[in-house]
Amino acid sequence: MSYTFNPLSDEEIDALSLVEPGEYPFTIVKSTRRTSQAGNPMAELVIEYWDSSGVSHTLFDYLVFSSVPLNIRKVKHFCDAVGLQEQYKTGSLPEELEGLGGAFKIGISEETPKKGGGFYPKKNIVLDYLKKTEIKNINPSSEIVFDDSIPF
Repeated sequence: MSYTFNPLSDEEIDALSLVEPGEYPFTIVKSTRRTSQAGNPMAELVIEYWDSSGVSHTLFDYLVFSSVPLNIRKVKHFCDAVGLQEQYKTGSLPEELEGLGGAFKIGISEETPKKGGGFYPKKNIVLDYLKKTEIKNINPSSEIVFDDSIPF
């Protein structure tokens, strides 16, 4: 007996796994405290988001807590997106970020070379987190409606 499957080219695999750049709703699934390569505290985020068809996708993002303006801007925008503005003003965020959600803008990073040779494939990346007042182009069908009623 043999395994059967639909063979795909790298381009076809990329097309199936990448989401078009745009604005999407998200939820933090997991948040882990890490240390960045520069030695700064960092939150590693596992993010679930939904495309315009309502299909769930997952990606990783990192919030680095340093004095670098680009890093602080990302932390601020994240806090604005998930409702942690007051905690941001105090300069202290909880490590437990699971369950928080909002909207973000994602893009696609091009393939990048690996140290040992070869390339990492294209992938979706977080370009920015959006304040609720900035959300414009999210497809209403991609917003998830939770219904905990049980039909009997």
